[in-house]
Amino acid sequence: MKMHFFPGILATILLMASGIPASAQNPGNAQKGKDLFIGNIRFLNNGPTCNSCHNVNMKGLISGGVLAKDLTQSVSRLTAEGVKGIISGLPFPQMKQSYESKNLTDQEIADVTAFLQQANDLAVTTQPKNDIGKKMLLGGIGGVVVLLFLFSFFWIRRKQRTVNYSIYERQIKST
Repeated sequence: MKMHFFPGILATILLMASGIPASAQNPGNAQKGKDLFIGNIRFLNNGPTCNSCHNVNMKGLISGGVLAKDLTQSVSRLTAEGVKGIISGLPFPQMKQSYESKNLTDQEIADVTAFLQQANDLAVTTQPKNDIGKKMLLGGIGGVVVLLFLFSFFWIRRKQRTVNYSIYERQIKST
C-alpha cells in the first residue's frame, strides 16, 4: 500500500521524529523572508513573488494580491510547521503550477515562514479591538430615533379632520 503525503508534511513528520525542535533545525531570517515575499530579493529558482497572489497586512508593507488567502495570521491558523508544509508541498493547484519547476530552497522556506511568524505575532499583539458590533447597534438606534422624529413631524401635518367632516360642514351652511 502506497501512502501519499505532501512533501512538506512528510518532511515535517520526519523532523518531528528526529527529536530536534523545528526551530533549531533551520531558524530562518524574517527580514530576508519579507524581502523574498514582496520581491525585493528573487527566489533562487526564479519563482514568482508570494505577494503577487497573497497579502500580508503589515505596517510599511505594500499590499499584495487578492487572488489567494490573506496570510497575515496564517501561523495562528496552521502553525509554523503547517505553513512550512504548505510552502514546500504546494498542495494548491495554482501554487503547484506557478512553482512547478521553480521549487523553493529549504532556507527560502524557513525565511518566508519566519516572516509570516513575525507578521502573525505583530497582528496578534497590535490587533485593534473589534467594536463593530457596538457601532452598528448605536447606528441602528440612532437611525430609528431619526426615523421616528421624521415620521412624527410629517404625521402631525396630516389632515386634522376626516373627509366627511368637510362635506358635513358644507351641507350645514347650504341649508
